[in-house]
Amino acid sequence: MVITAVNISTPPAPPDAKGVDIRKYGAIPNDGKDDTAAIQKALDDKRRDANGKPVHENFYGRTKFLYFPKGTYNVSDTIDWIGCAVTLNGDGNGKTIFKLKDNAKGFNNSKTPKPVFRVPNGNDSFRQNIWNLSINTGKGNVGAMGIDYNSSNQGSMENVTITSGDGKGHTGLAMYDGLPGPLLIKNVAVNGFDTGIGVSGDGVGVVLKNIELTNQNKRAISAHKATLTIHRLKSNNSVPVIDSNHWSGMITLVDGNFQGGSSNISAIESKGQLYIRNVNTNGYFSAIKHKNRIIAGTKVKEYASKTSQLFNSSVKKSLNLPIKDIPEFNDSNLDNWGRFKPRWYGDTNGLQKLLNSGKSTIYFPADIYFSYNQKVVTVPPTVRKIIGFSSTVNGSKKGKRGGGIKFVIKEDSKNPLIVEGFGYGIRVSNQAARDVVLKNGKYNYIDGPGVGDLYLEDIQIRKLKLRDTKNVYAWQLNTESLDKARLKVINNGANMVIFGIKTEGKGTIIETTNGGKTEVLGGFILPTRKFSTKEKKDPAFRSIDSETSISIRFRYYHDPNYMYNILVEETRDGVTRRIKNSKNPHQFVPLYSGNQTTGTQLAKDSNNFSNRLINRIRKLINEIRRQTDFDGDRKTEKKSQI
Repeated sequence: MVITAVNISTPPAPPDAKGVDIRKYGAIPNDGKDDTAAIQKALDDKRRDANGKPVHENFYGRTKFLYFPKGTYNVSDTIDWIGCAVTLNGDGNGKTIFKLKDNAKGFNNSKTPKPVFRVPNGNDSFRQNIWNLSINTGKGNVGAMGIDYNSSNQGSMENVTITSGDGKGHTGLAMYDGLPGPLLIKNVAVNGFDTGIGVSGDGVGVVLKNIELTNQNKRAISAHKATLTIHRLKSNNSVPVIDSNHWSGMITLVDGNFQGGSSNISAIESKGQLYIRNVNTNGYFSAIKHKNRIIAGTKVKEYASKTSQLFNSSVKKSLNLPIKDIPEFNDSNLDNWGRFKPRWYGDTNGLQKLLNSGKSTIYFPADIYFSYNQKVVTVPPTVRKIIGFSSTVNGSKKGKRGGGIKFVIKEDSKNPLIVEGFGYGIRVSNQAARDVVLKNGKYNYIDGPGVGDLYLEDIQIRKLKLRDTKNVYAWQLNTESLDKARLKVINNGANMVIFGIKTEGKGTIIETTNGGKTEVLGGFILPTRKFSTKEKKDPAFRSIDSETSISIRFRYYHDPNYMYNILVEETRDGVTRRIKNSKNPHQFVPLYSGNQTTGTQLAKDSNNFSNRLINRIRKLINEIRRQTDFDGDRKTEKKSQI
């Protein structure tokens, strides 16, 4: 098991790409003066009126991207903002530092905790980002919280360290809003505090990736009713690493290394549902205590609080597919960076020339762009990265949804193309043998012949059609679609691993066919719409002569009709079986195993010529249906009825 360090260097970028320099507002690092008012002024600019009252809009399409050069900024009070789409961008973890004054007023009571930074709460706090910085809560601030964080649908905290100057404090990273997520916390370290990371409420899912927690006083992670998906967690503590203290919580954890434990407690203590895999502990009495029952052993190969199958030939374990990290590319030679400079709002005529210029990195400084009726451009192999820095691309298509920019990949390349940091308005069409990475944004994606691997991280995507993609690796995938689309993700023969999926609306979430393998590790399914009699026939997850393993939570509010009637549907050799809705508002699938790779029955069937012939005919029919759907853009409803 490998736990990736969180002390990651900040990628280079031209000065005009990093955001609005905070020094413009009077916050000067390393001058010893209090910068609270200046930072607050920058966040309030154009979001409050002359009297300081909030302008009542959510600012979804109006990005605010602030850059904090390296150095120490002194603060003495909570800094917050209103509206969506705010990014705080520093020069690096350990380079840009916010230092809370020792014994700061209002931070001395642990019963009334107070954050240094507060992100707007609620389920419409979209695209909130905090990147490349550190926070030190000083000494004598027992009620301090480093960051009170939230984001909805998409947003991330990355490359951040939160430290208590004296080890004391309420919580390092707090998500107590009650509706956090879906969001991504990546490469984050917390040192000290009573609680390292705290999450509460029936939110729609938090994904933690590459996390280090040390020297907590009560617990490293507190989860109250929360849905957490964790990939790679490192802890050095004598207290419990995870305290999931309510029956409605769900924890999915893959890869953990917990050191320094106490011999009279378990590393993971949970009253809710669990899926745990590949965890090593040292010093603890046991790795897991579940509902007052000690699970023997200090190491966990795989544990699920409940396992379900539909076929006897399925083995009671996950697919455990190989996981590959997201490729990185950062060109330190800024001469190889090309800036997109429209001559006026809506001008995109120079974009293709820029892409063909030989530059390795194409960037859009944080702004609002416009492209009417969708601008289609081709990305050559010389382009390795396209960065939006939280930009948005508006557009229209004869009064309907459309417009924006479409990047088309037509030439094969061994080098992946990375597209990141666009709030919305970007489509990617991959028609070549080239890997693609989509990060930090809202995208549409479709593949074509000869495609390589696809990597997804902190994204919202309306529909994902995979025809020739080989492997998919995703962290924080929001497939939300509230329109009439009845099939959100099509896995046609690929290996797909998803850490944390969330969706709203109706329609099958993932359909796996043509021998594909889909592994869902954590997530929250919240339909939010009433299902018609016809729509109730659509399962949440469908597998046809393929393999799946699923760890997921379902939730509906108010009305049982706002829920899938079929949670999982699996078809093998013409036989279809289903897991039905239990009518409970909270429904959990800690581990569904449609994993038949080592099943004895599958081995027997594979030697039966007639069965193999029938399977091949089905696959050919499925491929014809898929081809018709891709080429003709037929509605998915027609396809699902065949």
